[in-house]
Amino acid sequence: MTQPPKLISTEKPKQTKRFNVELLLGLSATFLSFAALVVAIFQTKIAREQQHASVWPHLSIMTSVSDQSFEFGVNNYGIGPAIIKSVKWHAGDSIYSNTYDYVRNEIGFLRGLGRSEMGEGYVLTPNAGLTLITVTNNDSLAQVINGKLASEHFNLELIYSDVYGNCWELKNGRTEPLSDCP
Repeated sequence: MTQPPKLISTEKPKQTKRFNVELLLGLSATFLSFAALVVAIFQTKIAREQQHASVWPHLSIMTSVSDQSFEFGVNNYGIGPAIIKSVKWHAGDSIYSNTYDYVRNEIGFLRGLGRSEMGEGYVLTPNAGLTLITVTNNDSLAQVINGKLASEHFNLELIYSDVYGNCWELKNGRTEPLSDCP
Protein backbone atom coordinates (compact mmCIF):
# COMPACT_ATOMS: atom_id res chain seq x y z
CA MET A 1 0.00 0.00 0.00
CA THR A 2 1.20 3.25 -0.89
CA GLN A 3 1.01 6.07 1.38
CA PRO A 4 -0.60 9.24 0.37
CA PRO A 5 1.83 12.04 -0.25
CA LYS A 6 2.39 14.42 2.64
CA LEU A 7 1.15 17.88 2.20
CA ILE A 8 3.71 20.54 2.90
CA SER A 9 2.39 23.76 4.29
CA THR A 10 3.75 26.96 2.88
CA GLU A 11 2.43 28.89 5.86
CA LYS A 12 5.00 29.99 8.42
CA PRO A 13 4.34 29.05 11.99
CA LYS A 14 3.11 31.87 14.17
CA GLN A 15 5.82 33.37 16.39
CA THR A 16 4.84 34.33 19.88
CA LYS A 17 6.30 37.58 21.23
CA ARG A 18 8.49 37.08 24.29
CA PHE A 19 10.36 39.52 26.46
CA ASN A 20 14.07 39.36 26.11
CA VAL A 21 14.97 38.77 29.76
CA GLU A 22 18.65 39.62 29.28
CA LEU A 23 17.79 43.00 27.73
CA LEU A 24 15.36 43.81 30.52
CA LEU A 25 17.91 42.89 33.21
CA GLY A 26 20.63 44.93 31.48
CA LEU A 27 18.44 48.03 31.27
CA SER A 28 17.43 47.65 34.92
CA ALA A 29 21.05 47.31 36.03
CA THR A 30 22.06 50.39 34.01
CA PHE A 31 19.24 52.47 35.52
CA LEU A 32 20.07 51.37 39.08
CA SER A 33 23.78 52.11 38.55
CA PHE A 34 22.97 55.61 37.30
CA ALA A 35 20.63 56.22 40.27
CA ALA A 36 23.35 55.05 42.69
CA LEU A 37 25.86 57.43 41.06
CA VAL A 38 23.48 60.39 41.44
CA VAL A 39 22.89 59.53 45.12
CA ALA A 40 26.64 59.18 45.78
CA ILE A 41 27.35 62.58 44.19
CA PHE A 42 24.58 64.21 46.23
CA GLN A 43 25.82 62.60 49.48
CA THR A 44 29.38 63.77 48.78
CA LYS A 45 28.15 67.33 48.26
CA ILE A 46 26.23 67.26 51.55
CA ALA A 47 29.21 65.79 53.44
CA ARG A 48 31.51 68.51 52.07
CA GLU A 49 29.05 71.24 53.11
CA GLN A 50 28.81 69.75 56.61
CA GLN A 51 32.60 69.54 56.82
CA HIS A 52 32.98 73.23 55.92
CA ALA A 53 30.17 74.28 58.26
CA SER A 54 31.82 72.45 61.17
CA VAL A 55 34.78 74.88 61.13
CA TRP A 56 32.95 78.15 60.35
CA PRO A 57 34.38 81.16 62.26
CA HIS A 58 32.33 84.29 62.87
CA LEU A 59 34.08 87.42 64.13
CA SER A 60 32.36 90.44 65.63
CA ILE A 61 33.49 93.67 67.25
CA MET A 62 33.25 93.83 71.03
CA THR A 63 33.00 97.06 73.01
CA SER A 64 32.63 97.20 76.77
CA VAL A 65 32.21 100.41 78.75
CA SER A 66 31.97 100.49 82.54
CA ASP A 67 33.00 102.77 85.41
CA GLN A 68 36.58 103.93 84.87
CA SER A 69 37.26 101.34 82.12
CA PHE A 70 36.81 100.62 78.45
CA GLU A 71 37.57 97.61 76.24
CA PHE A 72 37.54 97.28 72.46
CA GLY A 73 38.29 94.02 70.69
CA VAL A 74 37.19 91.15 68.53
CA ASN A 75 35.30 87.97 69.48
CA ASN A 76 34.96 84.71 67.54
CA TYR A 77 31.40 83.45 68.02
CA GLY A 78 31.82 80.77 65.34
CA ILE A 79 32.48 77.07 65.77
CA GLY A 80 35.90 77.07 64.11
CA PRO A 81 39.13 79.05 64.35
CA ALA A 82 39.50 82.36 62.50
CA ILE A 83 42.84 82.84 60.74
CA ILE A 84 43.53 86.56 60.32
CA LYS A 85 44.59 87.54 56.79
CA SER A 86 44.50 91.33 57.05
CA VAL A 87 43.92 94.04 59.67
CA LYS A 88 43.23 97.68 58.81
CA TRP A 89 42.45 100.44 61.26
CA HIS A 90 40.67 103.27 59.41
CA ALA A 91 40.60 106.72 61.02
CA GLY A 92 39.33 109.32 58.57
CA ASP A 93 41.67 109.20 55.59
CA SER A 94 44.41 107.38 57.51
CA ILE A 95 44.85 103.60 57.43
CA TYR A 96 46.99 101.70 59.96
CA SER A 97 47.99 98.04 59.84
CA ASN A 98 48.35 97.53 63.58
CA THR A 99 47.07 98.69 66.94
CA TYR A 100 50.35 100.33 67.91
CA ASP A 101 50.36 102.73 64.95
CA TYR A 102 46.67 103.53 65.41
CA VAL A 103 47.08 104.32 69.11
CA ARG A 104 50.33 106.30 68.60
CA ASN A 105 48.91 108.51 65.81
CA GLU A 106 45.25 108.84 66.77
CA ILE A 107 45.19 108.65 70.58
CA GLY A 108 48.69 108.89 72.02
CA PHE A 109 50.21 106.78 74.75
CA LEU A 110 48.52 107.77 77.99
CA ARG A 111 48.47 106.40 81.49
CA GLY A 112 45.89 103.64 81.86
CA LEU A 113 45.87 102.76 78.16
CA GLY A 114 46.75 99.22 77.08
CA ARG A 115 46.84 97.61 73.68
CA SER A 116 47.24 94.20 72.07
CA GLU A 117 48.22 93.23 68.55
CA MET A 118 46.47 91.02 66.05
CA GLY A 119 48.06 90.71 62.62
CA GLU A 120 48.30 88.42 59.63
CA GLY A 121 48.47 84.78 60.70
CA TYR A 122 46.97 85.35 64.15
CA VAL A 123 44.48 82.59 65.02
CA LEU A 124 41.43 83.42 67.11
CA THR A 125 39.97 80.23 68.55
CA PRO A 126 36.21 79.60 68.78
CA ASN A 127 34.41 81.27 71.69
CA ALA A 128 37.44 83.41 72.41
CA GLY A 129 38.21 87.07 72.02
CA LEU A 130 41.10 89.46 71.93
CA THR A 131 40.93 92.87 73.58
CA LEU A 132 42.85 95.28 71.34
CA ILE A 133 42.50 98.51 73.34
CA THR A 134 41.98 98.71 77.10
CA VAL A 135 41.54 101.69 79.41
CA THR A 136 41.64 101.12 83.15
CA ASN A 137 41.12 103.55 86.02
CA ASN A 138 40.67 106.59 83.77
CA ASP A 139 37.06 107.49 83.07
CA SER A 140 37.81 110.58 80.94
CA LEU A 141 40.21 108.63 78.70
CA ALA A 142 37.68 105.80 78.42
CA GLN A 143 35.06 108.27 77.22
CA VAL A 144 37.43 109.91 74.71
CA ILE A 145 38.47 106.56 73.20
CA ASN A 146 34.91 105.27 73.16
CA GLY A 147 33.92 108.42 71.26
CA LYS A 148 36.74 107.96 68.72
CA LEU A 149 35.94 104.29 68.12
CA ALA A 150 32.19 104.93 67.89
CA SER A 151 32.72 107.73 65.36
CA GLU A 152 31.62 107.33 61.75
CA HIS A 153 35.23 108.16 60.79
CA PHE A 154 36.53 104.97 62.44
CA ASN A 155 36.40 101.40 61.16
CA LEU A 156 38.29 98.24 62.00
CA GLU A 157 38.44 96.07 58.87
CA LEU A 158 39.41 92.41 59.21
CA ILE A 159 39.76 89.73 56.56
CA TYR A 160 39.86 86.22 57.99
CA SER A 161 39.52 82.63 56.83
CA ASP A 162 38.62 79.19 58.08
CA VAL A 163 40.97 76.20 57.90
CA TYR A 164 39.74 75.40 54.36
CA GLY A 165 40.62 78.84 52.98
CA ASN A 166 37.09 80.30 52.78
CA CYS A 167 37.32 84.03 53.57
CA TRP A 168 35.12 86.68 55.14
CA GLU A 169 35.47 90.41 55.66
CA LEU A 170 34.38 92.18 58.83
CA LYS A 171 33.84 95.82 57.90
CA ASN A 172 31.65 98.45 59.54
CA GLY A 173 30.46 95.82 61.99
CA ARG A 174 29.10 93.54 59.23
CA THR A 175 30.51 90.24 58.05
CA GLU A 176 30.41 89.37 54.35
CA PRO A 177 31.80 86.27 52.59
CA LEU A 178 34.53 86.90 49.99
CA SER A 179 34.77 85.04 46.70
CA ASP A 180 38.58 85.35 46.61
CA CYS A 181 40.81 84.97 49.62
CA PRO A 182 43.90 87.20 49.71
